[in-house]
Amino acid sequence: MSRFGSQEVAGVLTGSFDPVWAADLYYAGDRRQANIPLSDVSFDEDADAEIQQSGSCTVTWSDEFATSLTPTEVTDPLAPFGAQLQVFSVIRVGSFEERVQYGWFEIVDVPDARDEIMRFRGEWITTGSTVQLDLRELLYGPSKETFDAPRAPESLLSVWDEIGRVSGLPLSRTVADAPIPRSVMHPEKKLEAITNLLDIVLDAAPHMTADGALSARPNTWPEPVAELTREKELVHVGSMMSAEDVYNRVVVRAIDDDAEGVLAVAEVTKGPLRVRNPDGSVSPFRARTLYLKNELVNTEALARAWAASTLSQVSTPRAQILPVTEVFNPLRERGDVVTIERPNRTLLGRVATINRGMARTQDLTVEIAGEA
Repeated sequence: MSRFGSQEVAGVLTGSFDPVWAADLYYAGDRRQANIPLSDVSFDEDADAEIQQSGSCTVTWSDEFATSLTPTEVTDPLAPFGAQLQVFSVIRVGSFEERVQYGWFEIVDVPDARDEIMRFRGEWITTGSTVQLDLRELLYGPSKETFDAPRAPESLLSVWDEIGRVSGLPLSRTVADAPIPRSVMHPEKKLEAITNLLDIVLDAAPHMTADGALSARPNTWPEPVAELTREKELVHVGSMMSAEDVYNRVVVRAIDDDAEGVLAVAEVTKGPLRVRNPDGSVSPFRARTLYLKNELVNTEALARAWAASTLSQVSTPRAQILPVTEVFNPLRERGDVVTIERPNRTLLGRVATINRGMARTQDLTVEIAGEA
């Protein structure tokens, strides 16, 4: 969706190679260190999580100047007080090499750090540093911030303008803008305010791009961006099902300008997830209702749209989930719509989670809408 590589990269990603990771270190927009090698890398993506990208890595560093990267003061380069890593996946196959921009992450914790030292000409010098880091995508900052007092949007003209003011992040306006439907107080948490505006008004979810901008991922499934086949990408495809987070009915309880209830209901009417049988009797799956309410929703039209959009996300796609193992591909992102080759049929799915690191493969979970 937002990670890009050259045509050559796309051609070599189905081959066999060992992932290599590197990062540039930034603070307050200034690059402090370039091309830091990363080891013990693990990155997770979860499209439904509040913070969708998280990870951990180890920095092992030594140079001719006996520099220590072990943080001991809040002002040190790797201290978890505003320092950021611009992470790259380095693709090396034979003589080919390309750095694919993977994402921007805030350093949030240093679980362990140590220096290797030796005495040289009567003085102690650092021969190398090993620093473990925990990382979160840049939405982590707004997730920790709250409004000091109740606050309404500064203007109702643009959702994107208000998100820019609230988040303080650079924006990539990947979905069409719209006015804010009414002036109501934001939730106390800034990230909740951002998520509400995107979900309810723009029918989208927050999405941090590889270059560190806040964009939006449409709730409506776009066209597939990849075909996963046994011949190229797929290593293993499993199957799993759970009714735990599946809903077949969404009810929106909203408040209009006169403080009277506005109710919208969206239901699954056909198939095994139907709420009721054609004769009106209770279906085998019965009614599993998700209730929503937000002060932004003040008309029946808004309530119906929100209910329908939410139902499409929490019903059929959650009923069947495929665990997929594919060859390592740093271009794959949460939210990507893909087709998956299965015996005698092709399935249409959307990537929900990804786990990748130092292995030659990566693990996905893919929500399935049905046959492509």
